[in-house]
Amino acid sequence: MFSDAAWHRAETAPGADSGSTLLADDSGKVLARNAAPGRATFDLPRRQGWYRLTVDATRTSPDPVTWMLGTRVTSEWRLRSGHEGRAAPARLLDLDYRLPLTGENAADPGKPLGYTVGLTAQGERRTLPIASLKVWYATDGTGWKPAPAARGTDGRWKVTVPALGTAKVDLRSTVTDASGASLTETLTDAYDSGCADIWCSPR
Repeated sequence: MFSDAAWHRAETAPGADSGSTLLADDSGKVLARNAAPGRATFDLPRRQGWYRLTVDATRTSPDPVTWMLGTRVTSEWRLRSGHEGRAAPARLLDLDYRLPLTGENAADPGKPLGYTVGLTAQGERRTLPIASLKVWYATDGTGWKPAPAARGTDGRWKVTVPALGTAKVDLRSTVTDASGASLTETLTDAYDSGCADIWCSPR
């Protein structure tokens, strides 16, 4: 859940990460759950239908400066499944964010931030077409607002977040593919607008 776009591994660390993984049917009936964020082996029912997998992963530490960014990730997948001839991984959508940030994962506080989003799925190598994408942003955990998202010419979509001054920025995205499968993902403290960390400005 905490791996980055450069494919750096980020294993769950006991005592430093907490959360849950929950599987439900499309009506909301819970079928399985555990207290491990993003780690589970659940057998989906044989019956064809839509299911929801929800993961809540939070980085926790007694030291407040351990995690400056990416402090929480919540993802909810809506996926279709049914009987398979052999064991196979669930088809989970995955958003590919490409944000033009500094080496400190910061954006210019005085300018809009334009970035692109692509789509893949677990078990598939190809890039998938995006049927719809909605994005919201918040600063310092409050006041969700929509961010414009438009289809690009290369299959990726372009998102524009306005100039926000100095703040921590949260992002929430809901993406749907042509099959109707979807992913809603919320990134808490996704990036800094300006220098919002404790060593350079008060929060």
